[in-house]
Amino acid sequence: MRNLLTHFAASCLLLVALASCEKDEDRVVMKMPGEPALTASATTLNLSSANASQTAITYTWPAVDFGYPAAVTYTLQFDRAGNNFATPYEVTGLTGNSKTFTVAEINSLLLSNLRLSAGTASQAQVRVKASVSNNVFVTSPATTFSATPYLVIINYPSLYVPGNHQGWAPATAPKVSAFTSAPDAYEGYVNLNAASPEFKFTSQADWNGTNYGAGTAAGTLSTNGGAGNLTVPTTGYYRLKANTTTLTWEAVKTTWSVIGSATPGGWNADTPLTYDATAGTWSARVTLTAGAIKFRANNDWPINFGDGSASVPADGLLDYGGSDINVTTPGTYTVTLDLSRPGNYTYSLR
Repeated sequence: MRNLLTHFAASCLLLVALASCEKDEDRVVMKMPGEPALTASATTLNLSSANASQTAITYTWPAVDFGYPAAVTYTLQFDRAGNNFATPYEVTGLTGNSKTFTVAEINSLLLSNLRLSAGTASQAQVRVKASVSNNVFVTSPATTFSATPYLVIINYPSLYVPGNHQGWAPATAPKVSAFTSAPDAYEGYVNLNAASPEFKFTSQADWNGTNYGAGTAAGTLSTNGGAGNLTVPTTGYYRLKANTTTLTWEAVKTTWSVIGSATPGGWNADTPLTYDATAGTWSARVTLTAGAIKFRANNDWPINFGDGSASVPADGLLDYGGSDINVTTPGTYTVTLDLSRPGNYTYSLR
């Protein structure tokens, strides 16, 4: 009987062992796949506002198998050519095996996310990342495309600023524009380069509309055709404002600089920019480190520009008091500030 019980116990142990072996054999083992291949429909993109809604490029890639039934998500990573995806912009949450971008989408990505300059031929690198978790992923070799992003210019309602700085010709005069939520509040930057600057605001590119001259009190406007000219005390580059409802105006003389952790003076000292009257821009050759910059007037903060905000993404257009502009690649750049188009204030680092 004892032997029978012993054999029975041994048989049970054997069955348990076999069952255990069977479970080991059924255990799921993850395998790391090889690099997926990313295919692009084009390598040179023609970007223009005229074809903004058309397809610019389509990316395709094969399904990636990690060796077990897991939800694989795909991410397209974009970066400047040569940056080796150190700070990529990511298009996330892709569950299929292709992604198409319109011209407008690629243009915005280049300007806002990669911070490339409008009007400058550039290259961007793209790769796909397949992942089942934050720590388990594979990436494809990079593909490269060339494109010249374009600036999206908005033509706002405007007043013209003829004066002795340009021969009193409204048709060729600089403008101030209403680009805020206040439809009658106009603003723009004008180089008043005459020895004793005088000017008016006109509602048309001629003298046949409403013309705004000096009111009876300082800082006021008059629509009387015989009103005197508006004046500022000295030659300079002015921010002009006019309100056609309250009939008021103001002028602030400005010089411009760049400041920030990426500049030689950090946040404590401005790096001045020089005005080019022919180009209508402010610029300087500046050695920048990785960090942040902003533009400001008169070495102070009341008038300053960044790009984007907490609620508005960076788009290559400057915003009053906007977010810091990040410099990711150290180097010596021509830093340019262009305030010549009201409401479409821009900058470039080249």
